[in-house]
Amino acid sequence: MLNSKVLKSYFEQSELSLAYMEEKVSPNFSKFLTGEKQPSYQQLVKIAKQFDIPVGLLLLNKPVAEPAAKLKFRTINSEYLAKQSPELRDTILEMQDKQDFLKDEIDTSLDFVGKFSTKSNYLEVANCIKQELNLGASPYLKGGNYFNVLRNKVDQLGVFVFLNGKVKDNSHRTLNVDEFRGFVLVDKEAPIIFINQRDSKNGQVFTLIHELTHLFIGESEILGTQSIERDYDKTEAFVNKVTAEILVPNSVFREMVEQQGQDLDVLAKYFRVSKFVIARRLKDNRYISAKDYNRLVSELNLELTKYVQKKSSGGNYHNNLKYRIDRNFFKYVEGALNNQKISYTDAFNIVGVGYKGYQALRESR
Repeated sequence: MLNSKVLKSYFEQSELSLAYMEEKVSPNFSKFLTGEKQPSYQQLVKIAKQFDIPVGLLLLNKPVAEPAAKLKFRTINSEYLAKQSPELRDTILEMQDKQDFLKDEIDTSLDFVGKFSTKSNYLEVANCIKQELNLGASPYLKGGNYFNVLRNKVDQLGVFVFLNGKVKDNSHRTLNVDEFRGFVLVDKEAPIIFINQRDSKNGQVFTLIHELTHLFIGESEILGTQSIERDYDKTEAFVNKVTAEILVPNSVFREMVEQQGQDLDVLAKYFRVSKFVIARRLKDNRYISAKDYNRLVSELNLELTKYVQKKSSGGNYHNNLKYRIDRNFFKYVEGALNNQKISYTDAFNIVGVGYKGYQALRESR
């Protein structure tokens, strides 16, 4: 028998609306909350799916405490982690579960993880990362999808890159780009970079290289939007400096400004990065004052908000799924499945998809 207090607790944690649950589960969901009616077993299954918990938890006499993130993160300030949203928390936990699986499958170690520190020369770190990625002197001039080019190179290093704009497949639990752009889970065997898919394409490029740089200095972190605007501590200052040098080499940047002027659109298009990065480069090179820089950042934040509001969550589901899931990660899941180390149910849960989604990933290999 369902304890209505337990149901109410999980419902409040989910932050889903009553109208949504009445549509997805039953028109009587409000009566389930008060105890006036009991849901059928099939309705319990639907409820558990929406809450992303095992059915058995709904049948206990009291709710199980929410899981805590297992790693400490360097964040933009001391209050940031304490105020993280349930969506961010659950995404971190999902990626940690994926990392735990990978660590059981991988027996090699990546030498570059933690190779440097914030006391290293930033140019040396930037050059090392460019060499590891085989970028060349001007990677931003190459054609094609710049993010995909960089992502493939990061994949080849042994880093697993995931993207999503929501918690798993729950379109009612979107990720807030104002809260975070991405995060990295540092590990020598199975490092994971997660990128908020609701950010702009150029923003995703910055996040990818920013989080990769964190791997080279061996520190996990959550990247919030403010850390692009100003540096809150020496680690962020160092990582931002390395990232900028990789994506927008300062010597080339100064030449471009002298030739083309300070137009953000022109410079962002040339270097294929966000206008936030260009604005910061202009400030660091003293082309603009701190006052002008702050004004630009305010305007760019407004632009980003409008972009996120307009961005469609639609498109081809299968193509989006292939984009979200790291291909090397899926190969490890398939390997474990083929070797009968895990069941199909385990594989679906590890990847975070159902049967159809799993088959779509299989067909894309």
